[in-house]
Amino acid sequence: MTTHSAPVTTSAPAQTSAPAKHLTKPLGGGLFVLFWAIAIVLWVLVGQFEEPGLRGFVADAGIVFASLGTAAPFLATRRSLVIALGWGAVALGLFALADLGQVTVIVYLLRMFVPLVALLAPVNKFVNGYRVFV
Repeated sequence: MTTHSAPVTTSAPAQTSAPAKHLTKPLGGGLFVLFWAIAIVLWVLVGQFEEPGLRGFVADAGIVFASLGTAAPFLATRRSLVIALGWGAVALGLFALADLGQVTVIVYLLRMFVPLVALLAPVNKFVNGYRVFV
């Protein structure tokens, strides 16, 4: 007596992540110009506000956008851009809490830390190829 078994089909191994979508140089340059334009507009508008906490927040939002603009051309993938934008949103939230709550120590800490992290993207790319925003 013969037994017939059903043919076994094997599927390709499942991919654990989607392929990385690289940022193009024109997109990085466009984001650089866009974010710096937003930062400059915010810095120009600072004088229109009378409340010191709000003035500080608008100026600090300009710092966040300028920092994102500085890092944008040096980000390798769209995933790294999304991560950088997420950290920018966190920085805006922290600046809002610190500026409007008048927590001066946190404001000055963030004013130093946010541009430092943004400058790490081009410096580390040129020095050793290490990416700050994975």
